[in-house]
Amino acid sequence: MRGGNVHRSIVVALVLAIAVGMVTGCAAKPTATPKPAPKPTEKPTEPAGIQPDAEKVLSMYVAYGGPDIIAAEFEKASGIKVEYLTMSSGEVLARLQAEKANPQTDVWFGGGSDAFIQATEDGLIEAYKSPDQGRVDAAFRDQEGYWTGVSLVVVGFLANSDRLADKGLELPTKWSDLSDSSYKDELMASNPNTSGTAYTSVSGVLQLLGEEEGWKFLDQMYANIPSLTKSGSAPGKMALAGEYSVGIVPDPHNLFLKNPDAPLVPVFPEDGVLAWPSPVAIVKGGKHPNNAKLFVDWCLSPEGQKILMSASPRVPTTSVETIEGVPSVDDLNLIAYDHLKWGAERERVVEEFNKRYTQYQ
Repeated sequence: MRGGNVHRSIVVALVLAIAVGMVTGCAAKPTATPKPAPKPTEKPTEPAGIQPDAEKVLSMYVAYGGPDIIAAEFEKASGIKVEYLTMSSGEVLARLQAEKANPQTDVWFGGGSDAFIQATEDGLIEAYKSPDQGRVDAAFRDQEGYWTGVSLVVVGFLANSDRLADKGLELPTKWSDLSDSSYKDELMASNPNTSGTAYTSVSGVLQLLGEEEGWKFLDQMYANIPSLTKSGSAPGKMALAGEYSVGIVPDPHNLFLKNPDAPLVPVFPEDGVLAWPSPVAIVKGGKHPNNAKLFVDWCLSPEGQKILMSASPRVPTTSVETIEGVPSVDDLNLIAYDHLKWGAERERVVEEFNKRYTQYQ
């Protein structure tokens, strides 16, 4: 039975969403820009006439896939040699805070936008508006240029078509489908206490439907999920292995591209795709500021955007032609997810989640 009060509530919420421009099933860019956090008072750097630094070297802290490919291609395009260290975005933030008096890198590349917002507030990164930053939707960049999204991490579903057929289940195409009791014990997700994907899913539903109706929907959806994984990528691997019919995952096209012969179907929900930007930023006080600006410019250029996709097949933040299997930002019904609001509300939302769903404790 694909019905019930919660689904009628979802329909009402989606009609309201249509009224403000988020048309289900149509290509749409985010229609609202989160209120920016307070910024340092210094003015953004002007991008005109940038020449490389005397030392043609660039140092980066990287939380992004395929950094070897990116470094090699940027050096080929610019003649600037890239030296990089890979780590999580949390580790980058901690290191930049420890090195604030004597920065040891020029660029922070990749990671969660929440960490970049914190770095902006802490005065760890410099404002720079690239000539190409206007090609990035305002929802995916800092309005004063402190960071700019180079790609998107999108939340969707990864379904195993063989298991769906065996269980007599339909392919879910919307968030609203996941509350149907027919998916009981066939749906897998990660834990918002440990997974950014899970927290984005929970808070995104609350934004889409409003908190009262959103929690009602989540009550029914989590009744279908027998356990939670620590990482956001694990539910996709379980769907790949045929252990579950559907997993809620980041970048559902990735496992599909890596396993073309597997019975996998990536789904980008028709009633709203949640996404967060993976940014690039210039570290304040870095030794090669011009080289850093040139790298930001290259990342946002059509050439750079295609290289980033080849290194890590994420959705680009600009309308560049995508490689096969990667959706375009224009193809997705993106929800205007308020990163600043839900970042500030994280503790409260996770506390409510733990109180409601004690079966996962």
